[in-house]
Amino acid sequence: MDELPYTVDIAGHAVPINTDYRTGIYFEQCLADETLDDDTKLNEVLLLYFGESIGPLLTDWETVTEAVNAVMWFYRCGADNALDDSESTGSGEEEPPFSYEYDSGYIYSAFVQAYHIDLTEKRLHWWQFRALFLALPEDVEFSKIIGYRTMEIPAKMSKEKKRFYQRMKKIHKLPDPPDRVRLEKDLEAILAKGGDISQLIK
Repeated sequence: MDELPYTVDIAGHAVPINTDYRTGIYFEQCLADETLDDDTKLNEVLLLYFGESIGPLLTDWETVTEAVNAVMWFYRCGADNALDDSESTGSGEEEPPFSYEYDSGYIYSAFVQAYHIDLTEKRLHWWQFRALFLALPEDVEFSKIIGYRTMEIPAKMSKEKKRFYQRMKKIHKLPDPPDRVRLEKDLEAILAKGGDISQLIK
């Protein structure tokens, strides 16, 4: 019933946030990039969502944490699991294995088939994208692939069907399945250990 958010509250200011669905995907890729050190990841995350205008608000580690909490709230589509130094967080039930990057072609075609939306042209709000993504119908190829990856092959299944599903699992196996819960906990760990905020938003 509420309107989609385009700002978040940081240090008492309504700060515009980048709502495009691509930002959420870049966010995951940034956290998963093992070539980046912690300060660089934190810097990149805040730049992705707020741009350089956020810099003057980051006066201490408390406001940095507040800004990242706002990012995580937005990324979770309104789930109010604030990150802090004292408690760990979870993101609810684990999502089935998929990769926005590896499965990009299947996701693109699924949106075209199910919603007639061309993701290369449409600028969807992240919350809109996620709602549509999670509701993709079972008859699109991407949903079938998720089914192949997650299904357990029963012992009583016929040999022919077993061979088929084993082949599908092999064909569609992800090279490195993303763990979104771990990515969030990595960001939490970065905040918990602190850092040099003078290096943020250069």
